[in-house]
Amino acid sequence: MRLLFLSAVALLFVGCHRAPLQCRTEALYPDYLASTNVGTPDPCNACFLGQQVVMQWNVPHPCLPLELVLHVRYGSREDAIFSWPITRSRGHHIYRLINDEYWCREGIVSFKAVLYQDGEPLYDWKHSLWVDLIQI
Repeated sequence: MRLLFLSAVALLFVGCHRAPLQCRTEALYPDYLASTNVGTPDPCNACFLGQQVVMQWNVPHPCLPLELVLHVRYGSREDAIFSWPITRSRGHHIYRLINDEYWCREGIVSFKAVLYQDGEPLYDWKHSLWVDLIQI
């Protein structure tokens, strides 16, 4: 019985581990807007469409400062790189592609997020479709 209890406690602590950098994509529709949910008039309801990448980090304080770099590959076969300074050990950042820019770039196909410390990659997160391009 005691062994079973200790095993259950060990599994609980092992299951609580989170990756230092986690990302996800979300589709954006008019239902995402607060005005839609509370029923107030909003001119954005008719044209609000897009995607967003939500990046969350939880790193030890001694790792700071960091730089968060997002590599995005669009449906139009364009690539873009964005970067933001990170000064807190926990937080999140959202990159949005909405409306006209969403249609022109044909959405987000894949992405890779990397946390850099002094120019060296510390943690990364790759979308399941992300592959590094071979330059010829």
